[in-house]
Amino acid sequence: MGNLDKECDKAGQILKSFIEKGKIPAQVIAKAKGLAIFSGFRAAMYLAGAGGSGVVVARLPDGSWSAPSAFSVKSGGVGLAYGVDVYDCVCVLNTQEAVEAYMKSETTLGAGATLAAGPVVGTADISTKEVKPIWTYTKSRGLYGGLTVEGISISERSGINAEAYGAKITATQILRGETKWRSTTLLPEVLKMGEGKSVV
Repeated sequence: MGNLDKECDKAGQILKSFIEKGKIPAQVIAKAKGLAIFSGFRAAMYLAGAGGSGVVVARLPDGSWSAPSAFSVKSGGVGLAYGVDVYDCVCVLNTQEAVEAYMKSETTLGAGATLAAGPVVGTADISTKEVKPIWTYTKSRGLYGGLTVEGISISERSGINAEAYGAKITATQILRGETKWRSTTLLPEVLKMGEGKSVV
């Protein structure tokens, strides 16, 4: 299994955990322009440096998902409260501009698009909630929510993308659907499940 496939399997497990716990409504994923799924960690209790990795997929004009683009995470300690050393995050990208931020070689969460905690299953009518460019869902040590990821730096992992797709390719090309998704990992099935579609 290649490095990108491993990242996709991890992302699939993360997304599945949020879906199965009722944290992300199907209509939120169904309407999303993109999803960025990642895990992060802090190096040590009193060190600011932190890192992580994940993948991002974008909605294509035909309604399907693009192939995944890999990225790395560096937080510099932003958003990591005392005692939080490992966390998972799903960013629901609700605008094309939010998706395009992930097409850059580097971007910072919250720098050009407002972040807000996303609606969860069982709350008030989701259609009445103001749609922000990015809705975030976080989990640390089994506890959902309460963790900000604003200020986290996202960097394209061009080497892993090139390894997976067999050529030098940019995140922009991947997220615009210019390459096919050859993966047999968990992520495609979980994306369908998250939208409320049956998985054959």
